[in-house]
Amino acid sequence: MPPINKRIAILGSGFGTRVTAPALRAEGWEIVALFSRRAERAAEIAGKLSIPHHTNDYQALVNRDDIDAVVVSTPTSTHREIVLAALQAGKHVLAEKPFAMTTAEAQDMVDAAAATDRTCMVNFEFRHAVHRLHISRLIEEGKIGRPQSAVATLYFARNMPADGLNWRSRLEMGGGALNEQGSHYFDALRGWMGEITSIYAHVAVHEPLRIDPESGERLQSDADDFLSATLTFESGAAATVAMIWSARSPSFGDLHITGPGGTIAHHGPSGLFSPGPVTHTPPIDIEAGPGAAPGEESPPLPLPGDIEPLPEIEIIAASRRLLRDFERGILEGTSPSPNFHDGLRAQLLLDAARESARTDGVVEIAPA
Repeated sequence: MPPINKRIAILGSGFGTRVTAPALRAEGWEIVALFSRRAERAAEIAGKLSIPHHTNDYQALVNRDDIDAVVVSTPTSTHREIVLAALQAGKHVLAEKPFAMTTAEAQDMVDAAAATDRTCMVNFEFRHAVHRLHISRLIEEGKIGRPQSAVATLYFARNMPADGLNWRSRLEMGGGALNEQGSHYFDALRGWMGEITSIYAHVAVHEPLRIDPESGERLQSDADDFLSATLTFESGAAATVAMIWSARSPSFGDLHITGPGGTIAHHGPSGLFSPGPVTHTPPIDIEAGPGAAPGEESPPLPLPGDIEPLPEIEIIAASRRLLRDFERGILEGTSPSPNFHDGLRAQLLLDAARESARTDGVVEIAPA
């Protein structure tokens, strides 16, 4: 196949410039331009990263003739308008998650992508973290048989008041633990255990205080910092997810996935967002009768040799692996997973979780 032009623009001056930008450059992409809603911020970050062009006009950016693709890493509330404009301008799109504010917005972007031949993906980069790849391989190889249950717990220690009222602290901009990190967990469990058919969830705001870093003003956040959810799957499996953002908690994350062949576990200081040991606990030997010793958790399992470690911190390394699929999609004229359909599926789950929390009832999920 002939090589592709690898000229790209980043929309957003936060995650996209801290994480996606170094991954892009490591994979040979030329970052041509940067958009930020504030012109001075665009100029500042472009200067720091040696990006030649910057603007606070996203429409002008996506219409540039010297870019082939865009990374949409702006607040979630802006994704739909920017993605539709980029597709209209003929650009390939890598959109940050959470994909949309609502299922209707997600469907609009899926429909627009289907009407083009552009590669369109969603940046669930942690699918490509080494520990996630390792867990996926173990499940694919039948280490525990078909997964029957899972329990995932995340205590995410963060200085909540010091965040100020950024987009993560405002529901109207797509913030909150459910959207930002619950979306990753739902996506992971869907990949390991199949399509989710129902959800029962509770969300809450336990630490609303925010302090403006410039004025010192005490402000209030309306974005959830607590999530609990019970999920059921087409296979009959079930899972629970519990997630806390807090200035008052330790930082740890555990995952256990159980099937007939025992349990696969991952232990990390920030759960699925950090490297950590992957282990296997075999089932009790039922032939040994009453009093049989429980299975003993293994030492950390070695990483398969064909999962290539990369020198960067894991979030950048995972982004590099996803970008390789993005480039392959452009070469082949496809949209590899995680694509806009995966983004839509994740949005269905987020909307269902909020509806469940609002009604205190189980919400059924439409088939994929």
